[in-house]
Amino acid sequence: MKNLGLNIITFALIFTAFTACGESEAERQAREQARQDSLRQAREAEQALYAAQLQKAREDSAAAAELALQAEAEAEGKTPTAYDDISFSEDGSYAIQVGVWRSEEKANSFITKWAERGYENAYVVKIGEEETGDVWFRVRIGFLDSKEVAEDLGGRLNEEFGTPFWVSKVERGGSSE
Repeated sequence: MKNLGLNIITFALIFTAFTACGESEAERQAREQARQDSLRQAREAEQALYAAQLQKAREDSAAAAELALQAEAEAEGKTPTAYDDISFSEDGSYAIQVGVWRSEEKANSFITKWAERGYENAYVVKIGEEETGDVWFRVRIGFLDSKEVAEDLGGRLNEEFGTPFWVSKVERGGSSE
């Protein structure tokens, strides 16, 4: 019996020692807060990854749709333009100037570049006096019926290709503003 009493007292002392050495309420709350913060960061990382994957899927879908439209246009035998809502007119009074060079060769190379982008109506205008050597070759896309439509197209081309532009009023007979 003496051993039993001694064992109970020993057990009580050990239990009290372990209980007194355990974490305090503040430590438990800090641990729980750290766990919650870790879970929140994991959720945020997962959401960011999902958003990035969703954006990539949208971009891939848009690119695939663009390729499908180009393939369809090629199958029909026509060259697609990026902006089918813009209508060009042979007797339009406006054009968009998208470049100017001293070299006629360089200007003509940009005509080819614009044609590859679907703008078969790009052309070169030679401006200046050969006697003085002050000759420029302007690359333009045209012709459009109104200045507003030309400015809209120029803005779109600038946004898509980073191309500065100038809207010119074209007067048939060689001169322009």
